[in-house]
Amino acid sequence: MKSRCVLAWLLSLLVLLCACGRSSEEKQRGDYVLYFLSGSLKAGESGHGPALDWEPYDGEAQPEALLDALLAGPTLEELASPFPKGVTLRKCVWDEERPGVLVVSLSEQYGALTDISLTLADYCIVLTLSQLEDVEGVEIRSGGYGSDYRSHQLLQAEEALLADRLIEQAS
Repeated sequence: MKSRCVLAWLLSLLVLLCACGRSSEEKQRGDYVLYFLSGSLKAGESGHGPALDWEPYDGEAQPEALLDALLAGPTLEELASPFPKGVTLRKCVWDEERPGVLVVSLSEQYGALTDISLTLADYCIVLTLSQLEDVEGVEIRSGGYGSDYRSHQLLQAEEALLADRLIEQAS
């Protein structure tokens, strides 16, 4: 029984290592990065591996500038934008009642996202903006409204699972 568990664990590790593709350490990480869909999702592949990947960002370290660059799409060929065509930034403001919370208002096209597509797009925004020093959470609205598909409206970077914790614990 123990040998089956070890074999299953090793096979899982092998699958994850093969699915990862180019590691993030190979890219030059600057002060800020933009998060997009990984190459495996862009190619329509299913299976194991990261859903999100990043590319370096060299522009102004302001929420609006980061969002504009994010909505413009990736410059690296192996990445894909999670956003529907035509999505634009309406406004990005600090919530006066909740310090550290940015309220991002996007055009109505963003409201077409549901399920995992919405989650991936949301966390591309949240992970990108959370690199800024004062950002503790992000609330995303489309056409002035939050999404009914989310279980909660205030999103935080800590909620995103960016690595397989079981593999990290085994190391």
